[in-house]
Amino acid sequence: MKTIKGTVLLLIAVLSLSTINAQEEEKSKAKLDLGLDVQSRYIWRGIQLGGNSASAQPWVELSSGGFAIGAWGAYNLGGLGEGNEADLYMSYAFSDSFSVGVTDYFFPGEGSGGYFPYKDGHVFEAMLSYSGPIGITVATNFAGAIEDENGNNAYSTYVEASYETAIGGTPLTLAVGGVLGDDNGYYFTDGSGLINVTVGTSKEIKFSDSFSLPVNAAITLNPDSEDIFLTFGFSL
Repeated sequence: MKTIKGTVLLLIAVLSLSTINAQEEEKSKAKLDLGLDVQSRYIWRGIQLGGNSASAQPWVELSSGGFAIGAWGAYNLGGLGEGNEADLYMSYAFSDSFSVGVTDYFFPGEGSGGYFPYKDGHVFEAMLSYSGPIGITVATNFAGAIEDENGNNAYSTYVEASYETAIGGTPLTLAVGGVLGDDNGYYFTDGSGLINVTVGTSKEIKFSDSFSLPVNAAITLNPDSEDIFLTFGFSL
């Protein structure tokens, strides 16, 4: 009887270790993903970029475990030079709730010249994010083309709180964001201000058993500039 019990316990231990190892291997597997978002307007943190034209926003990301590295772009579909962007980023998720990241924003065609030297046309930002009942994001510019009128580095910090819920099974996101220390007008403020109050939702429109299209809509108010935007988009 003791032998049977010992054998059962041994089998349970082996199966448990196998399950844990399988889960760890699954987490550590590298994943390459890509996609394209099309938005009626390019609205970023309560600011309209790219004028009154729609924006195509491709992205590609390589991830493994909690680490991710990727590229994200925005291109004006009206053929204008403004609102174009080519960003590189990397991030690390310590858990399902907490992550850190660094982004290199680059704005081609807006007086930046070429991609090099790095200081021209680039803005480097560090970000901390917490996902909980109330999500918190803190993002600070720390290098690049962010000098004030005296040639000194001007650091802008954006802080956003968000809340996710659902109505009738349809997700709803509420976000409120403001900027502090905007000494060089990066966010088009006089130094600080509430720039982003957004209510957004999304759903999938099913066309067939094998194809559905994710769509999204949002209304965004920028109290500081007294602007309001209603946007619609879809993802491929």
